[in-house]
Amino acid sequence: MRILRENLWLPLVLFLAMLVDGQIATALANLLPLNWHLVSHLLLILMLFTSIELADLTNFSVFVIIGFLYDAYYFHVIGIATMIMPLLTLLVLKLNTIMMSNRWTRLLAVLVLVFLFELSSFLLASFLQLVNMDLGLFIVYSLAPSMLFNGGLLLFLQPLLEKIYL
Repeated sequence: MRILRENLWLPLVLFLAMLVDGQIATALANLLPLNWHLVSHLLLILMLFTSIELADLTNFSVFVIIGFLYDAYYFHVIGIATMIMPLLTLLVLKLNTIMMSNRWTRLLAVLVLVFLFELSSFLLASFLQLVNMDLGLFIVYSLAPSMLFNGGLLLFLQPLLEKIYL
């Protein structure tokens, strides 16, 4: 049963989380003022919790595939999330005992993961000339609101995730 959970169920949940992130972001874009761009990162929250369930190689492989799919689905350029997701996975796997020690470190870990993902994807997209936006505007209208939203999302989902994964 554990093999089925690790190799089928958890990757499927992560894939669905990636799709749900897009739906949440679209719903929030319709509700918020036009210049705010809030991004949900349920996938990064689940990355933190699934790191204790999956074997390291399985976890890394799953996030390489999800990074590829994320690129194809959201960025339409292969390489940005395909590079960032596995690197964040390695960071989570390396610092897992610290990040998962209590609720506050999990909150801080999610904020750091969102910050690293958003900033590095923005910088890579700017380098590839996919976006033409000032870094200050990006921080004010996208990064900061996304970090606050995902911190709140973790606080809301944390009791449920603790029952499932811890």
